[in-house]
Amino acid sequence: MTSPSSLENKKLSFGKFYFIGAMPEEIQVDFALANRWTVQEELNRLAGEIHDGLAQHLSAICLQLAVAKELISSTGGNPLGNIQQAIESAKLGLAETRRCVHNLHRSVVDESGLRETLQGLAERWTVPGRLRCDFRSANVPEDRLSDASRHQLLRIAQEAIQNAARHANPTLIAITLRWRAPNLILKVTDDGTGIPALRLKNCEGFGLQNMRQRVQDMGGKFEMQTATGRGTSIIVTVPI
Repeated sequence: MTSPSSLENKKLSFGKFYFIGAMPEEIQVDFALANRWTVQEELNRLAGEIHDGLAQHLSAICLQLAVAKELISSTGGNPLGNIQQAIESAKLGLAETRRCVHNLHRSVVDESGLRETLQGLAERWTVPGRLRCDFRSANVPEDRLSDASRHQLLRIAQEAIQNAARHANPTLIAITLRWRAPNLILKVTDDGTGIPALRLKNCEGFGLQNMRQRVQDMGGKFEMQTATGRGTSIIVTVPI
């Protein structure tokens, strides 16, 4: 008698169809490819979360501590304020790490609204006398946004701010979230050095690719406006 656990007697499901006996070789190959694709997709998602989440907090810490170092080595200034900001960013980075460990699908936006989270983000990136980061919003129907969309919008804003602060030497970064039916529009603008046309042509690093992918996942539109000496604007339009 053939063992019930043998391949010949296994009942295998594939979508709505069932196979009795050995799985056809071509379907075995399809399953193997699907498994590899799923694993790679999840790795890409995790890489994006680390890059746009935890790395953003670490960049903010580096900025605040660099300014504090300058203030300590010079006369005047208040380095303690920058150090305190760095401590707050470190705490948020630690919370982000714990969140990833315990529940990879849970977002910081789940604990508070998108507007409140973006406001806190702007405050953490502000460095008195060096960089001002403002956030404004009005009449945003946030309750109509899915949790996934709110999470994606936060990550896009984090990456846009980090890119500006690290590479463009801005004095002002403005974040706006507005409702223009049927679209929600997120805009992050800086007054930094901008990106030269030749460099923009080859400017497709992981961060920019990740922002584009997040917008694509929401069925939205991604736009970047920039010019040398005129700053950069990241504009995301999402239908809700």
